[in-house]
Amino acid sequence: MEVRVPYQISLNLLPRKYIAQRTPNWVRLFFIVILLLFSSFCFLSYNVLGLRMQTLGREIEMLQFQVTRLRGEEQRLKRVQEEVVQIEKRVRLLESLVAREQDWLQFFVVLGKSMPEDLKLSEIRCSSGKVECRGRAYTVASIAGFISSLSKHSELFTAVEFTSLVLGQDNLYEFGLSMELKHQ
Repeated sequence: MEVRVPYQISLNLLPRKYIAQRTPNWVRLFFIVILLLFSSFCFLSYNVLGLRMQTLGREIEMLQFQVTRLRGEEQRLKRVQEEVVQIEKRVRLLESLVAREQDWLQFFVVLGKSMPEDLKLSEIRCSSGKVECRGRAYTVASIAGFISSLSKHSELFTAVEFTSLVLGQDNLYEFGLSMELKHQ
């Protein structure tokens, strides 16, 4: 006799130890959830890293633009620095020339303060290290006082000497002086 059933039945006649055990549904569910979480994590990481890569790409472009601009600025600064070096050389040259040159203003101030009222200078010849002057005075004492007061200024003069002394026709003494200047 044969039993007929409308659905299919499968019978396994093997002993139980040889029958493959089906894993429980909760384990499969657990692995599926883990797989979904891992897939979601990978997907989100990919998107986040993609956005980060785009941001970094834009930053790289901005930095390259800034590097180009800064290189131009660097070249301009080098040119300015070269100009500054040239100007500093010129300034040092001028300072050395000025340091070698006499302080003529101070010389003429001292000359004016040392001159007695009855003494007049008629000619002054200045060179880099020597000044020669000619003048007239009423007395020899005025000339001696003038030479004495000039000699007191040792910061300007190394020597103040007579070169000539003559009594003129109008009873005025005509004299000549030579002054050696100190180099500063």
